[in-house]
Amino acid sequence: IPKVLHYCFGMSPDFGGKPWSLVHHACLTSAVTHIKPTDVFFYCEYEPTGPWWELTRRMVTVRRIVAPREIFGNPLLHAAHRADVVRLEKLLAVGGIYLDADVFVHGSFDRLLSHATVLGEERVDGIVVGLCNAVILAEAEAPFLRRWYSEYRLFRSKGHDEYWDEHSVILPYQLSKQFPHEITTLPQFAFFWPTFKEEDLALIFDSAAPFDISRAYATHLWETPAWEQYLEHLTPRRVRGKDTNFHY
Repeated sequence: IPKVLHYCFGMSPDFGGKPWSLVHHACLTSAVTHIKPTDVFFYCEYEPTGPWWELTRRMVTVRRIVAPREIFGNPLLHAAHRADVVRLEKLLAVGGIYLDADVFVHGSFDRLLSHATVLGEERVDGIVVGLCNAVILAEAEAPFLRRWYSEYRLFRSKGHDEYWDEHSVILPYQLSKQFPHEITTLPQFAFFWPTFKEEDLALIFDSAAPFDISRAYATHLWETPAWEQYLEHLTPRRVRGKDTNFHY
């Protein structure tokens, strides 16, 4: 797997109500610092603006794209689903490491780069619900990614509906059980613990009580449920003014 970072952002003009901010800058900086990539590609249809983006932009190579509106004839109505497709297409083309913009990296990924494809478990109340596509490592033309991409022939979500995470979380888990030789699956603590539950978000953003991240490569910060309460108005002053696991 090449040490190339890929980000997808700005698939809609309003950025899904979450413009580029301090948390995104901190997360991308953590990835550059610890992974030490050869390239950082930032794919966007609408480029961010603002002071945090100006600081970030010098670290990335911006690739303006037109986000896909359909795949195999199936409409991609939500910006998140367009980003789901873009990340697979870019990884299939050149390989590397895809990270959501709210993934904070704790250390090197070098030990994972000898595999063909790497994904991490997402669990709720201890039960595996899938393999989350917020972090994907893959070689170019990885067999597992080709198989995953081809399953978009059956894509059926219209947005926030019962099929919302079918192709981004549930399907890769099902495929991993059918084709285990094509993928390396990491346990939940690698990328996706603490979880998005309210008490776990509080552990990250509203508590200084220690918890073990010694085995974590990164932490997904779950910006969708965390945005209004913890991230939207985050500033350096607020970071300095309150001791929490995230601010530390």
